[in-house]
Order: sequence, then C-alpha cells, then structure tokens
Amino acid sequence: MRTDSAPALQARLAQGDLDVIGPLFELYRERLKREIARELAADPRLRARFDASDVVQEVFRDALRQVGGYVAGGSRVGFFAWLRGLAHERRLKFLRDHLDAQCRSVRRQQALLDDSRQHPTAPSDSPAGAAAVAEERESLRAALDRLRPEDREVIRLRVTEGRTNREAAGLLGLSPEAVAKRLERALRRLRQAAGEDSDE
Repeated sequence: MRTDSAPALQARLAQGDLDVIGPLFELYRERLKREIARELAADPRLRARFDASDVVQEVFRDALRQVGGYVAGGSRVGFFAWLRGLAHERRLKFLRDHLDAQCRSVRRQQALLDDSRQHPTAPSDSPAGAAAVAEERESLRAALDRLRPEDREVIRLRVTEGRTNREAAGLLGLSPEAVAKRLERALRRLRQAAGEDSDE
C-alpha cells in the first residue's frame, strides 16, 4: 500500500481534503515531539509538570480545530511550520495556566505569615474577625502578585507542595543550599510586600 509523501499530502490538504491531516500529523509527530521536549527541558517551570507527549496530543487537537482556517488562508506556511506555531501557542498557554495555578496555590497558604505575626487577631466568626481575615487575605494576595516569578516558584515548591530543599533543587536546577537561601529571601520579601516589618 503506497504512502503519500508529505508534499503530496499537503497538496491534497491545500485542495480542501481535510482527511489527510491525520496522516500528515503522523509524519511529523516524532519530529514535533523532539522539539517540544527540548523546549520543555529548558524551562524548569514546565519540565516537571508536562510531558512532550501531552503537548503533542494538545497540538493535534488544536490542529483539528484550526485546520479549516489554515486551508482557507492559503496554507502560506508549510504544515510542520504551522504545527510548530501551534505548539508554541500551546506551550505559552501551559505556562500561563501553570503560573496562574501557582499563584492561586500560594495564596491559599494563609499560615505562611503566621510565624512573623505577633499581634493578636479577632475571632474569625465575629464580624470584626471576618473583616480582619479578609483584609489579611487581600494583603497577602497583593503581596504575592508583587513578588518576582522565581520567588513565587520557590514558595510554591517548598510551602504549597511541601517539597524538600533537595527536591526543589532538582526542579529549579539549584543546590539545596541555594534553594534554602532563595526561600528565606522570598519569604522576607513577601512579609515586606505585605507591610510587615522584616525584623519582626
């Protein structure tokens, strides 16, 4: 059984034969997977959370949804170049989703500032207590938003996910000692950003 070449399949696609997108994608799957794997390996924020195969599958779904527009646009770029563009967009979406999830996770760690707070708080079941808790939560949320990405990342790994310094070091490409120092600085900046006295 003859297997059409990539140029032949792309020519059929340009003529509106959408049935060839599957065979075309299979021709480029491994090449695309290798490129995605290299990009993920270079980004510590993503390499521990996503696998190249997962991204490839998402790119295939994106291609199925968008192939009509690709054909209607005259297929101005080659099919593989188009797939690479979709992969880049998908990686950026994963990164945005990851950072958003990271911020949400860290924001839930309200106990993070407890060690540095010495003043008493009102009971949370009273109106005054509820207002104080809401105010503190908003202060922490704003403070986290002002931190640098690397500070939020080390807080997420060590505080939110409960990883050890050694585990976090493997994900961040640092030594365990460097992770410990980075966490200390990040927590200090968080307290300062939240209006706390860093010496408290």
